[in-house]
Amino acid sequence: MSGTEKLPLLLIGKSKNPRCFKGIKTLPVNYQNNKKAWMTSELFADWLKRVNADMRVQKRKIIMFVDNCTAHNNMPKLEYVILLYLPANTTSKLQPMDQGIINNFKVYYRKEVVQYVLKFIEEDKSPKINVLQTMRFARKDWFSVSKTSISNCFKKAGFKVPNVSEPESLQEELEICETFPE
Repeated sequence: MSGTEKLPLLLIGKSKNPRCFKGIKTLPVNYQNNKKAWMTSELFADWLKRVNADMRVQKRKIIMFVDNCTAHNNMPKLEYVILLYLPANTTSKLQPMDQGIINNFKVYYRKEVVQYVLKFIEEDKSPKINVLQTMRFARKDWFSVSKTSISNCFKKAGFKVPNVSEPESLQEELEICETFPE
């Protein structure tokens, strides 16, 4: 919410092992695949389990607000990630990602692609953008989205920063959130 920490990106492609991954030991972002390159409940659950494991290592709990798309249904019970579902038909107003974070990311990404293509054109070469190059762009551009932009998008969506000096109040709010139906 403050923009100081960003969850890892997940890129979904069609190919299980793209040729451009040959010889690559680590990928810039998480990668999964399915026939349509769409988010599915299985892919989302796997990603959530990784986030949950990261939070366990850090000994932290987080709340994640998600919309009611079918890919977010039937999620496993997680100890360190609490999922709260936005009411139906409210995503465009209540989801901070839809308040400008996604758009901000896309602006950086498109700028990166255009600069890359122009560089090749100036060198009279044919630009080649594959899944690996896309991942590199996405990682760089995700970290280009500023803390201020993220924080402002949360504020625009109606989120308020809790008073950190009142830990009991924050704990009460977390307990109230845990009582919401999933």
